[in-house]
Amino acid sequence: MKTTKTQAVLFLYQTLQDKGTLKKNDVLAELLINSLTFKRYISELRCYFANFDPSHDVVYDRKSDTYFLQKVY
Repeated sequence: MKTTKTQAVLFLYQTLQDKGTLKKNDVLAELLINSLTFKRYISELRCYFANFDPSHDVVYDRKSDTYFLQKVY
């Protein structure tokens, strides 16, 4: 589906909230974006959490090739 940047970042946020994880390849196929754009969108989420909700962060797990929302203590 074709989306704006805002829609795509909100989609990532909502998916992390609902499912707890993101698979990069699934998002690339769903949003029709490239890998670099995906990284930028993940960076936007990380900046959002750093500024507005420092108790959370988006973390990448290399073993499972998955991004997940982590509670920071």
